[in-house]
Amino acid sequence: MKRNMKKVWGLLLTASMCVGLAGCGNDSQQVSQSGQSSQDRENTQSSGGQESQSGESGQQGFLDHVEGLPETLDNPDISIVYWYNRDQYAYDTSKNENVYDPILEAIPYFEEKYGGKVNVIYAAWGDMLATVTAQQHSGDAPDLFEVYDETMYSVILSGVVTPLDAFTTDADYSYYDVDKELFSWKDSVYAIPLKPYTRYIMFNKDLFDLEGMKSPDQLFLEGNWNWSTFRDACRQLTKTTDGETSQMGYGSHEESILWFMWANGGSLLNVDTASGTVSSNLGSAPVQNTLNYLIEIRDSLLWNREDNMWGWFDNGLMGMICGKEYPVDLPFDTGMVPFPVGDDYSGKNKVVYPQAMAVPSGAKNPQGAVAFMRIVNELQKVVGDQKEANRIGQENYDMIYGEDVKTVYAYDKGLDDIQKIVSEIVNYMSEGVPASTINSTMDPVIQAQIDLMYK
Repeated sequence: MKRNMKKVWGLLLTASMCVGLAGCGNDSQQVSQSGQSSQDRENTQSSGGQESQSGESGQQGFLDHVEGLPETLDNPDISIVYWYNRDQYAYDTSKNENVYDPILEAIPYFEEKYGGKVNVIYAAWGDMLATVTAQQHSGDAPDLFEVYDETMYSVILSGVVTPLDAFTTDADYSYYDVDKELFSWKDSVYAIPLKPYTRYIMFNKDLFDLEGMKSPDQLFLEGNWNWSTFRDACRQLTKTTDGETSQMGYGSHEESILWFMWANGGSLLNVDTASGTVSSNLGSAPVQNTLNYLIEIRDSLLWNREDNMWGWFDNGLMGMICGKEYPVDLPFDTGMVPFPVGDDYSGKNKVVYPQAMAVPSGAKNPQGAVAFMRIVNELQKVVGDQKEANRIGQENYDMIYGEDVKTVYAYDKGLDDIQKIVSEIVNYMSEGVPASTINSTMDPVIQAQIDLMYK
């Protein structure tokens, strides 16, 4: 246990240095089912914990047929550590009625049904884990908190979270196209998923029209949005004037190299949750091919190291961007599209970012926490999905969630120095270093991190 606790304290230190970014690091742009980015999350914290204020009670009828939802609870009170401040949420929904957070929306339903109270302890995104462990040490562990790619397996190995096998059923993992094993470790499950957020590329329709090119969403619907058409778009949209780049093809945070890997059937880490083993995947063919592909088109790519890609796109000087929230109010038409499928993969796919809620060890009411999550996910299905469709446009929603679209994802960021590792890989790529050389240099670094976290 002492060795595992070192992993948690290392993670807490990393998180405290990277407050406000999901998975910490300036190249993260995580977004929850509410449609808010991690940069917005920094503004949702309040000074200390406070109780939630129940909104108006809704109709309870939609809960009558939720599988496994108990009629009564021995303990009707739960506490949640969460990043989204209700005041901020009220402001966001006043500006856009289609912003929707099912966790905050579930509170009045839970309180009305069970007659208890949901206490929400607000913490910035990067402070949630520290808040949970502080409460555990004080003997007052909360009942729920959010986990994600960088924290999921560390909190399991360190004993911060408790198994949920006695409280959950397969129905709790049937809402979304994400495998239950992602939230498991050695035959036990430790978290309940929220709706995954789709990683998408926003594009400037006017620039594509100006170049006489098919738009990415058209290509996607045709089944032709792939590395070849993405390469063509990047090259055709990249312009130089007097030897200086005057227009860029694509801009993104550095960690999007992982999403290109996923869309090519690969991942940086190979995580086998059934056996509890983790190994580096950097030398695998899908990952090596992904790196070589991105190296090939590097002159058309802008990695957002100085927070400068926003200006390029907003000023109409960048064709495609990942990290900007759709829709936007800009003087040109925009569209959205999933990541292009790689040469080692096939078909249509959408890259998603799975998130989940876990129950801390020492929680007073795990049964109530699981019941709350059943209300959360039912609300997302009954209300939240249509809100999302309204927000991004029904045509975009139907495109992304089409029956012929495969969901791809991975939890391959569970390393202490993952942001540094990704940044170093991007450095080599930007210099044109071959993928095989990157592997020989970085694979030992990744393996050392794996040994630190998982051995």
